[in-house]
Amino acid sequence: MKKGNSLIQVLEKNKSKIQIIFLQIFYWLFAVGTSLYFRDSVFETTEVVKNVLFIGMLIIALSIDIMLILFKKKKIDFHKQFIILATVLGIFYFLATPFGNGTDEVSHFLRVFKISQKYTNISLEEDSLFPPAFSKLVDYKNNIEMKYTNYINEYDAFSMNSPERKDLISEYWNIKLYSPLQYIPQAIGVTIGRVISDNIVTIGMCGRITGYIFWVAMCALAIKIVPNKKAFFLIICLLPVNIFSAICISGDTVTNAVCTLFIAILYRKIYLKEKIVKKEKIYLILLACMISLCKIVYLPFVTLTLLLKKDNFESKKEWKKFVTILIVASVIVGLSWFVIGSINLANSNTASKDQLRYILMNPFEFCGIITRTICKDGDKFIYQLCTGNELMCHAKTTVYPIISYIVSIALFMSLFTNEDNKVLEVDTLRKIWVSLIIFGTSLLIATAIYIQWTSLPGIGGIGNEVIKGIQGRYFIPVVLLLIFVANKTKLSTNQKILITTVVLMQLPVICQIMNVFA
Repeated sequence: MKKGNSLIQVLEKNKSKIQIIFLQIFYWLFAVGTSLYFRDSVFETTEVVKNVLFIGMLIIALSIDIMLILFKKKKIDFHKQFIILATVLGIFYFLATPFGNGTDEVSHFLRVFKISQKYTNISLEEDSLFPPAFSKLVDYKNNIEMKYTNYINEYDAFSMNSPERKDLISEYWNIKLYSPLQYIPQAIGVTIGRVISDNIVTIGMCGRITGYIFWVAMCALAIKIVPNKKAFFLIICLLPVNIFSAICISGDTVTNAVCTLFIAILYRKIYLKEKIVKKEKIYLILLACMISLCKIVYLPFVTLTLLLKKDNFESKKEWKKFVTILIVASVIVGLSWFVIGSINLANSNTASKDQLRYILMNPFEFCGIITRTICKDGDKFIYQLCTGNELMCHAKTTVYPIISYIVSIALFMSLFTNEDNKVLEVDTLRKIWVSLIIFGTSLLIATAIYIQWTSLPGIGGIGNEVIKGIQGRYFIPVVLLLIFVANKTKLSTNQKILITTVVLMQLPVICQIMNVFA
């Protein structure tokens, strides 16, 4: 009896150590099992390459494990954890994904390159015509039967001095809808790349790096600013699709970063009931205008300032003045660019005008189209919110849905956990307003995709019965708004386990990317 009690006491005393041991065993069983699966069941290459890739995957797993152990032993702030994790994971995504293979990265790069040429005074012997290899890259991404080895041989053609050139700018009409301000971070990198090299891959990689640095800095600042829900912000920033979009040249890099910071500042002011000083007013107005310029569908976000109260200002008059200026300025800026973009859209995609007319003439039918889309593809939106089959290389890569569902569960569990016992005070009327913003923004996203993309003859056509082209990553900023709605629900959960889960799930995603380009 005494021996039994003694054993129980020993187990209780060393409970934390035993948990760590079991977690380590589980971690490495998962890491080695995943690596072996992708090595033996997926990769179709030589044994030497298989072994190199297998070792590479184990190195990634070891790096992740070391970081997680470091976070457990030392009390590191959430925003610093994010910087470390985002940097290490970003390097792996960066190395695993060849330039041009991000979602629509070719078209976004063309836009950034044009911006760099137009708005810098650097005189170089170059033009906007690109080698045929860029066109073949598009064929590769959309042809599941074409091997990467067939494409990689074209890398030598990625030179600005190539005798054979092809102008691809007209093939990507959709890039004309994006504001130049949306690409400033990447344009800086591309400009640096143009100075140091005439190789398109080098130039593009420079654009990737500066864009990712901007994204990490903005997200880290947002995580640092929020007084609560830090784990939720950290996890949503670490979603595989979020990191992948940021590491590649994309319009979502700046959009997601700006939306995250804007929401974080407002959340802090409402949560702590802090006064908004003059400098912060300027920041919020600039961020609101940036959001409206990045994507008009996120324009409703600027009305989140209505959640603020007069207690956040010196007087009721200052409160009304600030909210009015911010909303009016962002609406004017957003609608002005929308008019310019609509002209380009109408000239490049004539079907969009007919699709808009169809919606206006058949509003009830369009409601039915949205309903059918949700019923048919609703589960895919949840799947794609974290990873999704559109995450990488279009049809070339399919990340298993179970990974997305696990990450989604961890994300929403973190939404209901708090770092302190305080509760965000948002009255029912304001919750209803946030719910309307979530609904309205989601509706605008669906409508914009239906007009711009589904209208194309080869995609869906006028009056297509479902909306085609919606991707879960478009709703990442929308999910952030849930912090204003689910403010009183508490869940007793180990945040470290949730963060560890999301980080661990990156391994099969990176493995799958490596499989595509092996």
